Amino acid sequence: MGNGVTRIPHVGIVAGTAEGAALCYRTLCLEAENVLGHRNEHPEITLHSFPLRWYLDAIDRDDWGEVAALMSHSASKLAQSGADFIICPNNTLHKAFDLVESPVPWLHIAKPVVTEVVERRWRRVGVLGTQTVMEGTVYSQRLGRAHIDVVIPRVDDRIRIQQVIRSELLAGQFTSESRLFLQKVISEIADEGAEAVILGCTELPLLLCEAQSVLPLVDSTRLLAQAALRYRVRMDGDFSVTHQIRRQIVANHDD
Repeated sequence: MGNGVTRIPHVGIVAGTAEGAALCYRTLCLEAENVLGHRNEHPEITLHSFPLRWYLDAIDRDDWGEVAALMSHSASKLAQSGADFIICPNNTLHKAFDLVESPVPWLHIAKPVVTEVVERRWRRVGVLGTQTVMEGTVYSQRLGRAHIDVVIPRVDDRIRIQQVIRSELLAGQFTSESRLFLQKVISEIADEGAEAVILGCTELPLLLCEAQSVLPLVDSTRLLAQAALRYRVRMDGDFSVTHQIRRQIVANHDD
């Protein structure tokens, strides 16, 4: 933009699920004033989404190369639309993060979450999400590097959490039965010495709030949105550098 019009940040969102992407979009808009300092001002935002079924089919085949290809294609479209950088409010898709090719930087969802845990000085935390997230390295690897222990639910509970996410949360269904179940799981995690629980599924904050939990909840959706707002503020005045980056994933400068 020229002619005296202020250049505002342009955030690209690679959407996985409707509920998670919508919550992230809303959070970007509602919390922007606290970061950018102007009422009703939020970043320019462009969202791209493929049919969720394409992602789910690839995940069920354990084809993370295909997941990355979809994410890369979205990144290309978002870059063409003018996005300065990209976020993906979907924890599970981050298993394919290192395989993604992008014309512009990305922020990894786990980075602001781990930063929050470190700043709160928690040494042992639980992780809730899909089985891919709970059993994989999306969080455990980064938490391990920060010398933070990870607690995950029992096998049968992990299977049920996966079912709740797939059959209910992705469809926008948030039931009291599932809420009570998660409260029980969190209580068991607390019994194992966890000091907080990471909501490693972007729909979980819509089902359970901190007032309903015996442990503090670390909301990955909100923290990703906040990190995106801070990231662009930090890079204001240097848009040309951002657009010179090609085929590079930036994990918020920590790797």
